[in-house]
Amino acid sequence: MRFKFPAILLLFFASFFMMHTHAEAQVGLSVSPPRVYYSLNAGETGSQKVLISNVSREHALNLSLTFGDWKYDEQGNNLMFPPDSLENSCANWLTVPEGAYLMLEPGENREIDLTMNVPVEVAGMDNVQTAMLYVTQMNPVDGVDAQGAAIRINVRQGIKVYRKGSVPEVKRVEIENLQYDKEDGALRLTFRNTGNIWINGEINTTLFNQSTGKELSLETADFYTMPGDLRLMHIPLGVELEKGTYIATVMIDYGDVTTIEAAELQFSYE
Repeated sequence: MRFKFPAILLLFFASFFMMHTHAEAQVGLSVSPPRVYYSLNAGETGSQKVLISNVSREHALNLSLTFGDWKYDEQGNNLMFPPDSLENSCANWLTVPEGAYLMLEPGENREIDLTMNVPVEVAGMDNVQTAMLYVTQMNPVDGVDAQGAAIRINVRQGIKVYRKGSVPEVKRVEIENLQYDKEDGALRLTFRNTGNIWINGEINTTLFNQSTGKELSLETADFYTMPGDLRLMHIPLGVELEKGTYIATVMIDYGDVTTIEAAELQFSYE
């Protein structure tokens, strides 16, 4: 079984708490940072600090600390899996000294060490591994939502874990296709992370009307990928275009000026 979450979300909730911040029962959980990175060779051990905070003024939190796997789908959404399900999982390499459970009094903060022990022999994708740390409230609280309905509030948050090895980094994105979808009023961009490291960046698109000489810049889109990921991006035009022949220029920026991938497409708008 797998579950989908939007790519830009780094916090995962099992309730409507963040939608009802004025609910009668004020319960809140903060976990930071949203991502942790390890640069460790085979056989090495390292730790990163994670701050867990109970932002409630009234309710203690009984929390469980668990691990899982994740990956992106072709649209950039997060897919969640049980620990050690994926070839590039490092979930079983992670430990916390507090064990599986933690209790925080109202307003209490706790900094924990998230420790990674890399095996001497690393199987699968030996340069990049990932996992997820989940912090889940185990004692739901009764509350009332903005419409006055009774609800049970509990909170779940997660942070992504990344590990890279000693293999020299290769950052490369290659565009495979760019086309105009007339019915949908959008551009369809297909590209792939052909490097050996995670890559994020932004996509900038301009439209040049050859008939009028006018140029239009579309909204910038962010993207996140792991090695081997194929990404299918929908780039809406966003406005009603004037009639004419257009040249669409798409630029994928994921670093300095030497790491920009670009493609052009000519299409007619009538």
